[in-house]
Amino acid sequence: MSENEPNDRRLYVSRSGDWKAHIKADFTKQHCYSKNPGEDFYHLIVGGEIYVDDGAHKLCLNCALRTGVITLDRLHWQKSDT
Repeated sequence: MSENEPNDRRLYVSRSGDWKAHIKADFTKQHCYSKNPGEDFYHLIVGGEIYVDDGAHKLCLNCALRTGVITLDRLHWQKSDT
């Protein structure tokens, strides 16, 4: 790691509910539930990728971060309203 990179790279599920983390173990087509800003298509979750799933929606980590399902903020629980 370089000096400018953070030492702590953990992710936290800010809205735990039914969200679970998975590793996509195969290479069948699976799309992320959310579209990237400015795109009009759903992107793929590929084999070996870590994603989160609540039973109805699958989100890649980028979309889960962007939508607030997961966070980099270790102290998220102190700010939670739930």
